[in-house]
Amino acid sequence: MALSDKRILEAKRKGDIVIFPFKRANLATSSYDLSLGEWYFREQLSKYDNPIFNIWSKEHTDHVWGTKPSRAQTAREALQKYNFKWNGIKPSDKIIMIHPGETILAHTQEFIGGRNHITTMIKSRSSMGRVFIETCKCAGWGDVGFTNRWTFEITNNSRHYTIPLVVGRRVAQMVFFETGPILKTDYVKTGKYQGSRDIKKLVESWKPMMMLPKLWSDREIKK
Repeated sequence: MALSDKRILEAKRKGDIVIFPFKRANLATSSYDLSLGEWYFREQLSKYDNPIFNIWSKEHTDHVWGTKPSRAQTAREALQKYNFKWNGIKPSDKIIMIHPGETILAHTQEFIGGRNHITTMIKSRSSMGRVFIETCKCAGWGDVGFTNRWTFEITNNSRHYTIPLVVGRRVAQMVFFETGPILKTDYVKTGKYQGSRDIKKLVESWKPMMMLPKLWSDREIKK
C-alpha cells in the first residue's frame, strides 16, 4: 500500500523514512517531489569501430559514460549562442541541456529513501512526461534501506528539440510503500551504491561517480 502524506510524515518522525533536506511544500498527498541536482554523465561517442557495449565490463562502462562528471552551467553560458527568450528561466539558473533522443545520468538533490519496512519507487512528474522528459525509465524501484541521492536516467524523447532542465526544480516524485517485515538485512549490508545509514556520513561521502552503473560488481560476476 502506498503511504499518504500523513503516513509519510509519521514514518519520517520514526526514522523509517529519510528525506534530507526536507521541504514541506514538496510533500504531495501520496508522494514527495524530487528536484534535479547539478552533476551528470553524458553518453560518450565511441572511440572504436566496435559498436558493442558490454554492460558487465567496468572498462566498457567507463568508455560509454566517461569517468569525469559534467556540471550544470548557468543558463547565460549554455544558451549564449541561441536567440533565447528568458521565460521561466533566469540567466543565473544552472541548467543541463539534453539533446533529442539523448539519455543522461543525473541525480536528486535529496538524500531520500525508506528503512526497516518501507520501500520506494520513483515516477516522473506528469507535466514532465508531457514535455518529452522521462526521469527513470522502468528503473525507479528501490530496496528497503537504500537512503541516498538517487540516480535519474533522464531521456529527452523529443525528436526535434533540445530541452534545458533547471537544477533545483522538481522533475520527479517518490512514492513510499509498506512492505512488512523483511527476512534479511537491508540494502546497506548487501547493495553496491551505499555503505552507511548515517545521513551525515552519506552527505559527506556522496560523489558524482556513484551515479555510474556497477553491473560489473553483480554477485553473478563475482562467482
